[in-house]
Amino acid sequence: MLTRSQLKDIFTEYGFRPIKRLGENYLIDGNIRNKILKEADVCARDTVLEIGPGLGALTEGLAESGARVIAVEKDRKAFGALSEMLAGRYSNLTLIHGDILKFDASVIASSGRMKVVGNLPYYITSPIIEYLIENRRRIISALITVQREVANRLMASPGTKDYSSISCYVRYYTKPSYIHTIRRTAFYPEPEVDSSLIKLDILDRPSVEVRDEKMLFRIIRGAFNQRRKSIINSLSREEALSIPKDELSKILKRAGIEPSVRPEVLSLEDFARICEAFVI
Repeated sequence: MLTRSQLKDIFTEYGFRPIKRLGENYLIDGNIRNKILKEADVCARDTVLEIGPGLGALTEGLAESGARVIAVEKDRKAFGALSEMLAGRYSNLTLIHGDILKFDASVIASSGRMKVVGNLPYYITSPIIEYLIENRRRIISALITVQREVANRLMASPGTKDYSSISCYVRYYTKPSYIHTIRRTAFYPEPEVDSSLIKLDILDRPSVEVRDEKMLFRIIRGAFNQRRKSIINSLSREEALSIPKDELSKILKRAGIEPSVRPEVLSLEDFARICEAFVI
């Protein structure tokens, strides 16, 4: 992999600099690189989608496994540099210049489900996670590096300060696992915060069973928009469910939920019971 000095030389040679607002930070720690590749656990029979290969810190290792690797890079100059650096070296590697959020995952997943690996830019982490979940039928797992604060929200449990609607969203469709903390010094340029390596294993079926998924997430979003208020006050608002409190109280009690409880202490299973109580 490239050192800090080699990265600087490439930036000069190709006439570009990492764009801070796009969260472009390049991995320079070989131990972390090896840790990620080990956790990726790819082999020749796998298909791998790499999000944001940058200048190839992980790309070569993934390609050397023999897996079919498709790497999608948005930055035009980084893509050009990486294309020249790896030109003709791996017949199983395809580099694509494009926006991952506009990429049709079905193009590469026609032969089976794929594994995803990527260092996600902080400014579009949530949209990329939504993209992955929307394409979950084509994905086995996603091994991703995200800002530590984001990882805390994705991994949070009920009753903690980081617990939020995205915590429920991720746990509904995946089994999230914390793998490793990555210090900011592992990247160049050095970001302002540390990162976390996490893995999202796509579930064969959602972790809770409801008859109306849209209603479930409407309830969850409405509840967390006013997470420190009582659940009855949060959900009765016009912006949430717009239901009279007396009617909502009956629904909550039917679900076994005390109307005065705060949304931030309710589990995904609790929200599922509320959802089901609406359709009884």
